[in-house]
Amino acid sequence: MEQSKNKLQRAVFLDRDGVLNEDVGYAYRVEDLRLIPGVAAAVATLKSRGFLLIVVSNQSGVARGLFSNDDVNRFNQALNQQLISAAGVGIDEFFYCPHHQDGSVAQYKLHCSCRKPEPGLILQATQKYPIDLKNSYLVGDKPDDIECARRAGLIGIQVRSRYGEKHEHAAALVDSLTAALPYLT
Repeated sequence: MEQSKNKLQRAVFLDRDGVLNEDVGYAYRVEDLRLIPGVAAAVATLKSRGFLLIVVSNQSGVARGLFSNDDVNRFNQALNQQLISAAGVGIDEFFYCPHHQDGSVAQYKLHCSCRKPEPGLILQATQKYPIDLKNSYLVGDKPDDIECARRAGLIGIQVRSRYGEKHEHAAALVDSLTAALPYLT
């Protein structure tokens, strides 16, 4: 039993908005939650391959006073429920950064190590789970996601979006999480 507890797991870290659900800009209202087509099946495929699935997301709307941590948690729970209802499996854990140095909420107005491209959210996950970073991935739609992957020693897969060109360290540029599946082996 002790040996299996210490066995490193492979993980796929997923950005939330723009990878799992439609990016509506500061997504926090459950009624605005729309899964991207094919995402539930892709999540089920990744689980069937034995990956731990962890969401890592910047949520600066908390620091900006646009919504609360409770709103983020409600949205994450609703997203997970939709995945479970659609495919029978969900996300193992959600980690998010509520900080932003230009925020208006004093306790969250700071430069931190958990806001991507910093690898702090990945490091938080490794404190809770025995993750094999060298054989794990991060799928995100922004260059900061891929930079975070690079800094954490992960393989970064970039989903095409309005947020810029392919990051030089992206292993692939794809149209969706479904299109990323051939790279997540």
